[in-house]
Amino acid sequence: MDKIFAAIRKNYFDNTVELSKLSKTFFLWAIGLVLVYVTNIFLVRIIGLSLFGKFSVFISWVTLCSTIVAFGWDGYLIQKIPLLAKTKDDKISSSRILAIAVISFIVLFALFCIVMLLLSNYNTLLFSFIQPGQLKYFLVLVFLFAAIGLLKAFLKIFHIVVQVQWVEDFMKPILLFAIILFFYVESMKISLSTLYLINIIAFAILFAVLFLFAFKTYKSNFALTSVEEKSENEKWFTKCFYFMCIYLGYSIFTRMELLFLGHFNKNDEAAKFQILLRISELVIIPDFLFNYFLPQKFSYLFAEKKYDDARKLFSNASKTIILLQLICFAGIMAIGYFYLQSFGIASPGLYILLVAMSISPVFYSLFGSANLVLKTSGLERYSFYALFIVLVAELIANYLFIQSYGLIAAVIISIASVLLYTLLLSLFLYNKLKFYNAVTKYLFFVKKAG
Repeated sequence: MDKIFAAIRKNYFDNTVELSKLSKTFFLWAIGLVLVYVTNIFLVRIIGLSLFGKFSVFISWVTLCSTIVAFGWDGYLIQKIPLLAKTKDDKISSSRILAIAVISFIVLFALFCIVMLLLSNYNTLLFSFIQPGQLKYFLVLVFLFAAIGLLKAFLKIFHIVVQVQWVEDFMKPILLFAIILFFYVESMKISLSTLYLINIIAFAILFAVLFLFAFKTYKSNFALTSVEEKSENEKWFTKCFYFMCIYLGYSIFTRMELLFLGHFNKNDEAAKFQILLRISELVIIPDFLFNYFLPQKFSYLFAEKKYDDARKLFSNASKTIILLQLICFAGIMAIGYFYLQSFGIASPGLYILLVAMSISPVFYSLFGSANLVLKTSGLERYSFYALFIVLVAELIANYLFIQSYGLIAAVIISIASVLLYTLLLSLFLYNKLKFYNAVTKYLFFVKKAG
């Protein structure tokens, strides 16, 4: 048994991400995930399905708008920092790129606030998800979401992972759980405005702690005397624009069905879709966990032009992630119905939709982490092309079918969109870098493996 475990560890973990690191990450993620799921159960019992649906749509819009404000810096920094020149003390010689990122963030957020304040004077359907008096909560959450995303990207490239997780995946969920549980035990009602304020407090604490981590990391890794040096041929605007389009497109891509359900005033079905989406995310946990470590590994390999090592890492990661995802999928099939029961919405039909929806995350590992490789290798525009094609098709499908068929259409469109997206990513990756895994090798008729 020890030999079998050692072989599994060597072949599936240590040649991708060290098992010791992954186990800590998984432990913290699991705790946070359980707390989030339990918190949602109590929250739905307090505010009901309809208000939970409105809350989910509101937070989805916050996420979309924060992506615009971040302007893709969270992706570009991971790609760019490993390429920066270093001093004799092994510190990065110029922090100019960070100064540009900070200024860009402040200017874009200010412009976004001005635009939102001007447009809020008009009663357009575009802002129907914001009730009177809630615009200030919306703007604060957009700032916090965007800032936290940038800080996490900066910390990730310097391997500050576990410390971030302690705050994001452990402390924040505990705080939210304790607050919601207090309201539930005391039989107190929660308005949407109060719920947004609770989230602002939790995310503000997260932002403060991550800012402290980032400041210490900056002092340790950058030469503090130089910010004016210009890098050669620095096309940060174009790169950031592509990353922003990718992240914005992906945010829309993963939430479009939820937004259309909210747009057509199907709040109960929007809440059910959000619940299905939440539990189906269990299957994508291995992909998320490895993404704490893989982006910086790929970035450094491409920066050092170790393409064969990057190709091997891509193949090994695909095998490991899909193995873990299948285990997670089996877990959902076992506990999914009971989780739906805790919300009072369990039925055979909804359970079938849950199982079907849980299949789509497997596509990400089945065809390999193509999106991640494209973004870290400087080929992010092909991620954008894939997203653009899928978004157009998904938008048309949602417009035609969501209003008439509701939740069932939302689930089917979501699965089909993920399948098309992952296939396109894999195709672009193979055409540009000749990266393939055990599945795409046959899909693209690769004659010679290795």
